[in-house]
Amino acid sequence: MSSRLAYGRGSLAVLVAAVSSILAVSPLAAQQVIGGKVGVFNADRVLAESDPGQQALALFNQLRDQRVAELQVQQDEINTLQQQAIAATPGTPEAGRLQRDVEDLMLRLNRLQEDVQQELGIRQNELTLGITEMVAQIIDVMGEEEGYTLIFNAIQSGLVYIGPTLDITDEIIQRINAISALDGA
Repeated sequence: MSSRLAYGRGSLAVLVAAVSSILAVSPLAAQQVIGGKVGVFNADRVLAESDPGQQALALFNQLRDQRVAELQVQQDEINTLQQQAIAATPGTPEAGRLQRDVEDLMLRLNRLQEDVQQELGIRQNELTLGITEMVAQIIDVMGEEEGYTLIFNAIQSGLVYIGPTLDITDEIIQRINAISALDGA
């Protein structure tokens, strides 16, 4: 459970600020206070390189491509009507009707774009929630099993340099893939 705090944004910022202030005063004192292992992982890499993350990304991209194609059909229809409106004799009832039709379609397209954007955001959250929860559990287990005192998410931590020996991303990816393989079996 403690990694969930380190994984979140607000509490992580407080934790980073506290550790930074300790390190600024005395690096040796900080090592004595921390007295344990520190690990850092890259959540973006976990999502991009783990099997469940790649599956979620593929599903998301498939949905996004489908919605973009729907939007393109609407845009093509607007373009066709705009060309017809340009070709129509100005001031005629047909030109007025075509212009109104173009405006109506543009309004519908704008609404559809907003709906698609909202839908994709919701779907992305749904697809990544399980992975995020799995990573939090893995971090809890790793923290206890391997004696970590602190584990940071490099993306949210504000850390500007991370030594390669502190990076535990590969191990998290291996563990998430192993859990995923067991769940799929």
